[in-house]
Amino acid sequence: MLKKGDKVALIAGALGNPATDERIKGAKKALEAAGMVIATEQPADSDKAKAMSVLENILQTNPDIKGVFSANDDMAIGALRAIEAKGLKIPVIGTDGTIEAVESIIAGSLAGTVAQSPYEMGYKGVENALKVIRGEKIEKRIDSGVDVISKENAQKKLDFLKGILK
Repeated sequence: MLKKGDKVALIAGALGNPATDERIKGAKKALEAAGMVIATEQPADSDKAKAMSVLENILQTNPDIKGVFSANDDMAIGALRAIEAKGLKIPVIGTDGTIEAVESIIAGSLAGTVAQSPYEMGYKGVENALKVIRGEKIEKRIDSGVDVISKENAQKKLDFLKGILK
C-alpha cells in the first residue's frame, strides 16, 4: 500500500505498557527497514476517542501522512474515524484482530490488523504445561503464530472468531 519514502504515523498505547510498546518498537523497525519514514509517534492510551483526537492533531501538523500503524485495534478504529472525517483515504493497520476491526476490514475501511491467536496460545500453553508435568523440557519461547488479516482473509477470520464465541 505504501512505497519507500512515504511518511507513517505510529499510534502507541499508554507509555510503559510492555505489549503496546513492543508492538510499536517492532512496527517502527519493520517500517524503517522497508524504507518508510516515521513522521511521528504519539500515545493514545489504547482509547478510541483519544486516538481520534491524536490523529486529528497529527494530520494538522503532518498532512502528508500516507499510512498509520496502531498498537491496538481500538486506537486504529479511532484513527480511522479522524481520517474519514477529513474525507481522506489513508490506510490504517491495527493490532489484535478484534471482531470490530475484522468487520471494518470487510467493509473496506480498516486496511488490516495483525492478530495473535488466543486459541493457539491457550492450546500450546496447556500442551506445554502437560509436558512440564511429565518432566519433559520445553522451549523458553513458544511461538503461537500471528495472522495478518486483510480484505482477502477477513471473512474467514470473522467466521472463526464468531464460531469460537458460541
